[in-house]
Amino acid sequence: MLVVGGRLVIALITLIAIRAVTTYLTPAQYGELALLLAVQMFCGLFLINPVGQHINLHTHAWWDEGTLVTRLGAYQKYILAVSLVGSMAVLGMNKQDSAEHLLWAAAAMFAMIIAGTWNATLIPMLNMLGFRAASVFWGIISAVVALASSIFLVVWLPSATAWFVGQAIGMTLGALGAKYVFQRQAIQQSDISSLSPAPALIDKRTVLSYCLPLALATGLMWIQLSGYRLVIENYWGLAQLGFLVVGLQVAGQLWGLTETLATQFLYPLFYRRVSAHENEIEVERAFSDLLNTLVPVYFVLTGLLISCAAYLLKLLVAPQFQGAIIFVMLGAGIEMCRVLGNVLSSAAHVRRQTKSLALPYGVGATTTMTLIFLAGTKQMEIAWAGASLLLGAIAMLLVMVAVMYRQIKYSIDIVRFSMGGAVMLAMALVTTWLPSASGIVVSIGMLMLMGALAGTAAVALLWKNPAALRLLNVQLRKN
Repeated sequence: MLVVGGRLVIALITLIAIRAVTTYLTPAQYGELALLLAVQMFCGLFLINPVGQHINLHTHAWWDEGTLVTRLGAYQKYILAVSLVGSMAVLGMNKQDSAEHLLWAAAAMFAMIIAGTWNATLIPMLNMLGFRAASVFWGIISAVVALASSIFLVVWLPSATAWFVGQAIGMTLGALGAKYVFQRQAIQQSDISSLSPAPALIDKRTVLSYCLPLALATGLMWIQLSGYRLVIENYWGLAQLGFLVVGLQVAGQLWGLTETLATQFLYPLFYRRVSAHENEIEVERAFSDLLNTLVPVYFVLTGLLISCAAYLLKLLVAPQFQGAIIFVMLGAGIEMCRVLGNVLSSAAHVRRQTKSLALPYGVGATTTMTLIFLAGTKQMEIAWAGASLLLGAIAMLLVMVAVMYRQIKYSIDIVRFSMGGAVMLAMALVTTWLPSASGIVVSIGMLMLMGALAGTAAVALLWKNPAALRLLNVQLRKN
């Protein structure tokens, strides 16, 4: 309940942020913000994520032996180096901007990568180790300060960079607070940071066998999830890019909130169960439990977002973006494929066989970029670019299903999968019969009604679900 309550607060703040950013920024400025986020995601997925996943896999073991804080000390130098890479990418991204604007944007990128990485490392880590109250508190502080800072700066200087700097300020404060709590808990846990030589964060063998293959896979994943923005900006312009990304972002934010809730609540339990990954039976059972708990509920969420696209836009974005309904619907499907792919990819992390992720993300990236290039060269409507993203995401997911089964022989709950899929299709099909989003009151009422129906379906899928019960029965910290 603590985690759910915290996520609901952060969800409200995030929804307010969507409304604010679309109010203060024009479509062209939002397109510029989308490009800044694409650079940040490149650094995060391609350079940071492989090392971060290595840390996630060993968090419990290092905490148990008292070396976690010491090992994280070496992480700071690597993050600084990645931040410099992000700054250089911004400087070379648009030669038409003034030197002052480029330097301002590069400095914002440098700060955002450092703050965002530590925020995304320490706050979830507190939760993973069972310090849920501290994790929820500093997560909320990060969101509140980021929103307030961004609004203040963008009112003073309306620009994508100003909004980006405000987000960095919030991430910085949250990371510093989480660091204080983390260090205090580590001292009580008798971290051996005074010993010399300090234990290494990562060794050469792990870099070659785990991190580099994972970097290849996540780099391809970046092309599919964000890299396309550079191509769309080239063919359709910043304003059209901003229009498309707003629609996708509405679906993406709601999916991100759901995924973060699952990550904070269930993944620590899952990682604890598979920490002794030599136990084949337990690994297969734990992975199957994760799938059978999350996937049916994710189907329901997809149907909810498709049916409520018009109502969400009415409430969450400024009037100038109201025509992005088709992109919200496409975004619901795109994000479902992305999140399901992330769940399935856990098999590769458990097996330390991250090279197996290259094929699914390679297929997805190739499909996406090929179709977008074709649509752009033929000067088709930008809606076809959105459809290209959906087809690429579906291709990635289909390959991921097959490849990950070779890593872990998972089993699915056919009854719950079918029920979740049926609810998704039913909610998507009734969209044409639902009333139009003629006003705020109608939109709120329909969201409450459809949300209640989806919530009832989700509870029914989780009620006495043996997979969920087994996950909830895990103890995070050893006595």
